[in-house]
Amino acid sequence: MFILSLFLLNCTKESIKPGMPAEDVFNVSKRAYEKKDYNRAIEGFKKLVFEHPGSELIARAQFYLAESYVNTRDYEDAIIEYRFLIDNFPESPLLDDASFKLGLAYYKSSPSYYLEQKRTEEALRTIERFISFFPESEWVGEAKKVERECLNKLSKKELENGKLYYKLGNFESAEIYLKDLLEVYPTSSNIQEARFTLALCYKKLDRGEEAKDILEELVSEEGVFSEKARKELELLVKDK
Repeated sequence: MFILSLFLLNCTKESIKPGMPAEDVFNVSKRAYEKKDYNRAIEGFKKLVFEHPGSELIARAQFYLAESYVNTRDYEDAIIEYRFLIDNFPESPLLDDASFKLGLAYYKSSPSYYLEQKRTEEALRTIERFISFFPESEWVGEAKKVERECLNKLSKKELENGKLYYKLGNFESAEIYLKDLLEVYPTSSNIQEARFTLALCYKKLDRGEEAKDILEELVSEEGVFSEKARKELELLVKDK
């Protein structure tokens, strides 16, 4: 029974035969992709690209080749294939899809915030370029979410550096990182914590008025750090 089941399973897998027309190669590969058999899809789309370079299906094959790599979490190869499509098929109707997916692949392959962030920076540049070039694309909403995630990750690194210097008692260096965060990433979700930590730095540096201004703003905003700011503000007033 097992042998029969295995035989039937193998029979359902379409194979790409030598000399098969480009359209048939594409269809077999696409069906493998839809069945989530991504390795077979990759094999088929690559075969089409290399053996039928003049086919009108090349751009679509290139796109699904990149998508197949994404689904196997091979983001490096996905990036190569998306870029090839973008650079060589600027008239393709899949150009906006590929441009967004390229930025997404950069983001998905980016490391945790505490590591080097060149890949996140590349993701942000790619996504911002996509939003600028394709403002009417169906992917713009998703792109803006990725943009926010990139900004949050990059600002998180600045925030943690600032907090580390604060804990080490190097308040001047902490101030540099925190002010850089506030200037470069004004829409980040880490803004309130950065401002609160900056106020603490100012207190340690005997710059009470600057600390007071920030703390009063945080209290009035009723955000996550408003209660902490209120307590620090009370301490600041008592110390005077």
